[in-house]
Amino acid sequence: MTDSPYPLPSAHIEALFTRQKNVFGFHHGVSGGLLSRTMMLAELSLVLGQTKPDASRAEISSAIVEHNILGKPTSSSRIKSYKHLVELYGLNPEKALFRTLRRFAVLDPTALPTIAIVCVFCRDPQLRATFGLIRSLSLGDHLPRHRVEAFLAAAFPDRFSAASLKSIAQNTSASWTSAGHLAGRAKKHRAHPVVRSLAVAYAMFAGYLAGLRGPRLLQSEFGELATAQPALIPSHLSIASARGLLGFKQAGGVVEFDFTPLLTPAEIALVDVTD
Repeated sequence: MTDSPYPLPSAHIEALFTRQKNVFGFHHGVSGGLLSRTMMLAELSLVLGQTKPDASRAEISSAIVEHNILGKPTSSSRIKSYKHLVELYGLNPEKALFRTLRRFAVLDPTALPTIAIVCVFCRDPQLRATFGLIRSLSLGDHLPRHRVEAFLAAAFPDRFSAASLKSIAQNTSASWTSAGHLAGRAKKHRAHPVVRSLAVAYAMFAGYLAGLRGPRLLQSEFGELATAQPALIPSHLSIASARGLLGFKQAGGVVEFDFTPLLTPAEIALVDVTD
């Protein structure tokens, strides 16, 4: 018996792809960067640490391809690494998801693994699908690779060869491990990520851009990407709010978010359209 794909609680992400396309940095396609690589967390960290905070996508490309900040042995490997990082993260400060990823990772580098997995979740359809499998596991449950392969085959029927399914299963499992949702090397088991307030705030920001609002956002899969204790999400958001990064209020069952400090005026107008 194979696992059936676990549907997302809402269709807001896919709806956003249809309405706004790539306006905030979301990506919609038949496959993502995890087809051939893991989430490249070490490389992303180098990019963030060795380029200017306001570096343009062209400047990031130059740093990777021309100046070899990733330490790759050949020009072709530099180009491939850049392309894969673009697939995974966009690397475009004009897009809210990457711009805010960079800002929050600078403020708290320890939050980068969780922030990064949220961004990849917004851009890679295979990672989004496998989160359904991950979140169905209890803490400590073993997750063999063949089960991930079977899950992917059911979620994307007749799309990938056996070799591709194996590669995607390995890369998604390694990525979930890097983010703390799985643990172990050869034998993977369910774990919970270390919770960081800015990672929780970034996850809520991504969910907000996807169209979720109020309690539905607090209870969404985005929160589960950042913490195994959704009840504590308001506390983490209050911490981010106290730092002036966003606005958050909760009283009498009413939840209010204000992510405008993280958005440009043009983006704010587009968010209003998606409400």
